[in-house]
Amino acid sequence: MASEKSCRYTWRVLYVALYAALLALGTTAHPAMAASSSTINVTVTLTAAPCEINSNILMEVNFGNDVLTTLVDGNYKKMPVPYTVKCPPGAPSAMNIRIEGTGAAFNHDVLTTNITDFGIAISSNGTALPINSSKGFTYPDWPQIEAVPVKRPGATLSGGVFSAGAVMKVEYR
Repeated sequence: MASEKSCRYTWRVLYVALYAALLALGTTAHPAMAASSSTINVTVTLTAAPCEINSNILMEVNFGNDVLTTLVDGNYKKMPVPYTVKCPPGAPSAMNIRIEGTGAAFNHDVLTTNITDFGIAISSNGTALPINSSKGFTYPDWPQIEAVPVKRPGATLSGGVFSAGAVMKVEYR
């Protein structure tokens, strides 16, 4: 039995050696192949890491429980939108800020609310900032943002709890 195993082993070794020799002979026996080349274009866009707005914490503007519907005029109850912007070192200083949301039926430049004919206008440093539009600024001097209740001209508002939602984005220019 031992001789039968060693015989099988010898044949396997010879087979592997013969296969390797044929393989080597085959690779050297082929004539030289012509070289071919091709150009590869690579396009890369490097971007800075994103800035962090308000430490990724929900921003809330609370107008309180005493908004008088008869006084809503676009100035009454103007409130600051509290936020911070923190950008990584080396980030570009030229930036845009943008408030994205759904426009009111009576004015697409203001945020819609759950109350008909009533919306929230956004301003930046005292100038209207229509929703879904951008305003440029230079980091770290981000603009002051305010929110103020507005209504459709001539509308009589009914009372009730109101809410509106939007997304604030800061983008590199």
